[in-house]
Amino acid sequence: MKFSLLLCSVVLISCSNKDPREPAANGHQDGTSIEQAITTLYAGLDKAYNGAGLNTDSLIDAYYEKDVRYVTAWGWTEPLDTTKTRLRRAAQHIRNYNHRIESMQVKSYGNAAYAFFILRQNYLVDGRPLEEYLPTTLVFERRGPDWKIVHAHRSTDYETIQQYAALQQKRDAKK
Repeated sequence: MKFSLLLCSVVLISCSNKDPREPAANGHQDGTSIEQAITTLYAGLDKAYNGAGLNTDSLIDAYYEKDVRYVTAWGWTEPLDTTKTRLRRAAQHIRNYNHRIESMQVKSYGNAAYAFFILRQNYLVDGRPLEEYLPTTLVFERRGPDWKIVHAHRSTDYETIQQYAALQQKRDAKK
């Protein structure tokens, strides 16, 4: 967590010529644009996981910078290609996916911004319910008129970790 906060600070400071503690003059417009990007990203995951035939690799490529390292809820850091592979494999096991984004906060600082929100995901994994509570931080850089995610960090709570462990135990028992 300390590393993520340090990384976010360095990115925000290095991407602006003015005082990095001051939000950008067009911060409201940028914040709205970033909120819409996040909403659209997760709406795409809804479609992908609910059988709409949406390619998760293309979805991730549209929103994430290609060299992103994603910090997962279980504490692993993985390159984006690993995340894309994990999402492709997961799609075969997920049904009835839905999500809710809560408490979103967005701040932009020139060509850099961050978004923090709580992501709640509910779905069936191989027929078993999973309810995830995922505090999420995304760091963005402006790419022309658009924003790209350059860092992603997700945490979770004890109950979600317990659900992950129970699912893994059931998978292991089948082997």
